[in-house]
Amino acid sequence: MKHSLVILTILTTISFHSYSQTETQPVVSFNGFYIAKTGSVPAANIEIFTYLLFYEDGTVYLQSVSANDPQSVAKWFGRDKKFSQKGTYIIDGSGIVVNLTNKDTEDAKLEGIVETSFKGSIKPNNQLCLVRDKETEEKCFVFSKIP
Repeated sequence: MKHSLVILTILTTISFHSYSQTETQPVVSFNGFYIAKTGSVPAANIEIFTYLLFYEDGTVYLQSVSANDPQSVAKWFGRDKKFSQKGTYIIDGSGIVVNLTNKDTEDAKLEGIVETSFKGSIKPNNQLCLVRDKETEEKCFVFSKIP
C-alpha cells in the first residue's frame, strides 16, 4: 500500500508537470503556413491572403497573394524561394511580435522599402491573432500544414 501511494504520487506529479509545461509554452509551427484573408479588390472580385512562414532560427517570411491554396504557394514561396518580406519574430509568453521588411528583395525595387510589424498572441488551437502596424483590426491566421 505504501509503495502504491508513493508511485501514484510520483505519476501524478510527473503528469501535472508535463501538462503545465505544454500549456505554458506557446509555440509557432514550422511545417506549414499561417494564412489569413487580409484584404480584397472589390472591383476585380479578388481576395488577398497573407502567408507567414516561420523558422526555428527566429526568421519569418511573408507573402500576400490572391490564392488561398497553400499547396500551390508552397512550390514557390519560402526562405530559398520567392518572398516579398523577411524578418524576425519574438515570442514572450503567449505574445508574439513580428517585424518584416522588403529591403534586399526584388519587391523593394518596384515599391520602395516597406516595413511591416505585427503584434498579437499565439492561441492554443495553433492560430496567430495579430494586429498589423497601427491598424486596429485583429486578423487571425490559421495554420495549414504542408507535407
